[in-house]
Amino acid sequence: MKLHLGCGAILLKGYINVDIDPKYLTKDAPFEILEQNITTIEKYYKHEFCKGSGVCVADVKAAIDDLPFDAESCDEVVLIHVLEHVPSYNVTKVLNEINRVLKNKGTFHLGVPDLKETARGLIKAKSPEEEDWYMRLIYGTQRSEWSHHYCGYTERTIKNLVFDHGFAGYEKLPNINFYPAIHFKTFKE
Repeated sequence: MKLHLGCGAILLKGYINVDIDPKYLTKDAPFEILEQNITTIEKYYKHEFCKGSGVCVADVKAAIDDLPFDAESCDEVVLIHVLEHVPSYNVTKVLNEINRVLKNKGTFHLGVPDLKETARGLIKAKSPEEEDWYMRLIYGTQRSEWSHHYCGYTERTIKNLVFDHGFAGYEKLPNINFYPAIHFKTFKE
């Protein structure tokens, strides 16, 4: 079993897509929205920015710190641009929950905004619009209770965090975003 946590408007083929506040469960979603949201891990952001449906659809409604899956039942967990939306006091609970559901040697694919590179972009911004863009990357859109950024990460801090929570190995992945981000795979020890 493979999980895609905090899926939002991106449905990954071959994964169980989980979100805390979907507008629709996949079984109830209109076909047009499903078609716009579905993609593969290789084409995670298949639409240009804001060109997809923007509608949150999930297979399972659940909080990522309290998953309805058995211990060691998952081969892979994908968490892309979700951890920054979790307050620091709850990050340990989320990572422990991911560790709980992963099988031994199970893969954890993590993506977070790169705070260092975002800060560099903010400092170099040449227009108010560019400055506002980088501020959005730091604080989130804040359009809903789920779109705030509570935490910022650098490669060093995110690597230390996952290693401190029972993960090992580090395979840096290409940035799949059009903004500064850190993507990597690790596995459960």
